[in-house]
Amino acid sequence: MIPKILALIPTHNHHRVLDRILCCIQSAGLDILIVDDGSQSETKGALAKLQEKYAFNLIALDKNQGKGAAVHHGFIWAKDNGYSHVFQIDADGQHDLDVLPDFLDLYHKNPTALISGQPVYDDSMPLARRIGRWFTHVWVWIETLSFRITDSMCGFRIYPVESSLRLMKTKSIGVRMDFDTQVMVHLFWSGVPVIMSPVRVIYPEGNTSNFDVIRDNWRITTMHTRLFLTMLLTWPKILMNRPCYSVLDLPQASTHWASMSERAPILGIFFLAYCCRLLGKRLCLVVGAPVVLYYYWRNHEQRQASQQFLSRAFALGNRSHHPNSLYHFFSFYEMTLDKLAAWTGVMNFDKITYQSALTFQNLMTSDIGAMLIVSHIGNMEFCRAVACADHKRRLHVLLHGKNSQRYRQMLKAFNPLSDLNIIEVTDVDPGTILFLKERVDQGDWVVMAGDRVPVKENGRVVTVPFMGEPAKFSQGPYIMASLLECPVYMSTAVRDGKNISVHLEKLADQIKLDRANKEVSIRGYAQIFSGYLEKFALLYPYQWFNFFNFWK
Repeated sequence: MIPKILALIPTHNHHRVLDRILCCIQSAGLDILIVDDGSQSETKGALAKLQEKYAFNLIALDKNQGKGAAVHHGFIWAKDNGYSHVFQIDADGQHDLDVLPDFLDLYHKNPTALISGQPVYDDSMPLARRIGRWFTHVWVWIETLSFRITDSMCGFRIYPVESSLRLMKTKSIGVRMDFDTQVMVHLFWSGVPVIMSPVRVIYPEGNTSNFDVIRDNWRITTMHTRLFLTMLLTWPKILMNRPCYSVLDLPQASTHWASMSERAPILGIFFLAYCCRLLGKRLCLVVGAPVVLYYYWRNHEQRQASQQFLSRAFALGNRSHHPNSLYHFFSFYEMTLDKLAAWTGVMNFDKITYQSALTFQNLMTSDIGAMLIVSHIGNMEFCRAVACADHKRRLHVLLHGKNSQRYRQMLKAFNPLSDLNIIEVTDVDPGTILFLKERVDQGDWVVMAGDRVPVKENGRVVTVPFMGEPAKFSQGPYIMASLLECPVYMSTAVRDGKNISVHLEKLADQIKLDRANKEVSIRGYAQIFSGYLEKFALLYPYQWFNFFNFWK
C-alpha cells in the first residue's frame, strides 16, 4: 500500500478547541476524520458547523462506545478508503500541534513503526494524574521487559493501520481508557517498534475529562493484571520477537532517547533517575549501596586510581586520618544523584551558593560572551541542569564523542526539549570555530573541560606540575579561547554540606598566544588552571572524579 495518512480525531463532548485543532491539521495538508462517540446535542451542532467550514469526514456513533471503539471505527474507515496510517489526535486541545511536521517526518522515514508522543508537562498537570501515570509507566516496563515505551497513555500517535487492525482481530483490546496502553503493548509484543517523540502537553483551565475515576481505574488495573500474566506465560516469545530498531531512521533532535539504542548504562541511569524522583535522594543512597559495592569490587583499575590519588591528596593536605577509596566511590554516586535530582526537578537554585563575587547570573546578563573551563571536580553539571531556559540556550558544551552521545541520551530522558547545545570535540573544524565565535560575539558561552587529554593519540598536550608531579593537560581549551578572543573563566561546583558551592574565577580577559613560541604561552595558562585545580583537589579530595591515573 502506498503510504497515505489520515488525521483521526475521536471526540465525546469535546468541541471547544476543535476549530483551532482542525485549522492546524488542515494547514499540515492532512485529510481529517472525526468520530463522534455519542456526543450530546451541543457538540453535534458544533461539529455540523465545523464540517461546513473544513469539509472533514465524519462518523457519528449513536451512543457512547468508548475512545478505543471510536479509534477502531476510524481504523476500519481508513483502510476502506485507502489510508495506510492514522494520526490519532485527541480533541481536548492538550497537545502542542507545532510538532506535527516532526511527527510526519518520522512517519515518512519509518512507516512500519508506531510513533507516539512523549509528553512534556508544565505545572498545570494535576498531581493525581502525574502519580497515576507513573504507576502505568512502571507496569508497562515490566510487561514489555523494556524501557522503550516511556509513556503509553499519550493520545497523540501515528498508527500503521494494517498491523493495528490485524492485532485487533486476534486480540481482545479494551475499548475505553485502557485502549491506548493495551494496544501499544500488544503492538510492541508483535514486533512493531515504538518511536517516542516529545510533545508539550497542557491541562487548560475549564478542560473537561471523560475519565471515570472508579470504572476506568478498575479497567486499567485489570488490563495490567492481564498483560502481566500474559508476559509471565509468554516471555520467551516476547523476547524472541523484539522490534528491530537498527533499521529505523531516527534523528536525535526529534526523538526520545529510548527510541535510540537500549544500552545497559543508559537504562541504569534512566531507572535511577525515576527512583530518585519517586523515592527521594536519601532512599536512593540506601537502595544503590549494593550497586556501588559491586562496582567497587569489580573495577580494580578505578579502585587503584582512587587509592593513588587520595594518598597523594591526603599527604599534601596534611590530613591526619587515612583515605577511604570506598567512600570515594559513594561520593561519586551521591554526585550522580544530585545531578539526576537537578534534571528531574527535585533540587533547584536554592541549593546553590556562590563563594566568589562573580556569579553566572550576573555574567550572563551581560552582552559579552565568554569561555568557561571546567573540570571533573565536584558537580558542575548541577549548575547546567538548574540553569534557566535562556541560559541553557546560550551554553555550547564541548564533549568527547562517547560522552556527548550518552549525555544527549540522558538529557532526553529527563528533558526531551532541552535547549542545551552539545558539540563533539572531534567534530570541531574551522566552520565550528567560526560558528562559536559568532555565538560568543552575541553573548553566548562555550564550556570545555580542562582536565582531560585529547582522545586521539596525536592530540596536543602540554606538561605542567600538578600535585607534586608532572601531568599532561590538553592544549585545546587555550587554543580555542585564543580563537574566540573572549574572556575566559574557571569554575568548580562542589558539595558543601547540603548546598552546592560554586567558585568562579577569571583566568584572563583574553588569551593571547605567542606565535613564535605558542607552547610556552599555553603552558603558562595551563599552569594557572593546574594550580586552580590542585587547590580544590586538596580541599575536596573525595569530589575528584577522574578515576584513572592522572599522572600516567
